[in-house]
Amino acid sequence: MMAKGYTLIELMVVVAIIGIISAIAYPSYQSYTCDTFIGQGIADMKVCALGMERFYSNDFTYVGATIGDVCSAVSPTQGTKKFDLTLSTLTQTNFVVTATPVGSCGTTMTLDAAGTLTVAP
Repeated sequence: MMAKGYTLIELMVVVAIIGIISAIAYPSYQSYTCDTFIGQGIADMKVCALGMERFYSNDFTYVGATIGDVCSAVSPTQGTKKFDLTLSTLTQTNFVVTATPVGSCGTTMTLDAAGTLTVAP
């Protein structure tokens, strides 16, 4: 009677193939999730910019606005935060919303009253 099953060599080849595929796929997955978080950060900055425009339509100035009044201070608004959102350069006619990354994923981004998005290198 013949024994049925796999040899140790066959199992080790399968483990090696899975390891190689994982080594290629995991960095790609991390890059994909990072791009998603950056996109969410940009969307949240635009929501803050809309809140600043609502503030301006009531007071005809951006001075006095706070991040808590116009939008959420973190991005995303639910789950683990990836960016801290802050307001800076508040003048009568201009503001800057800054998204600072919390972890290693992403880079500092700014959005001003004119709609100019700047991504730091």
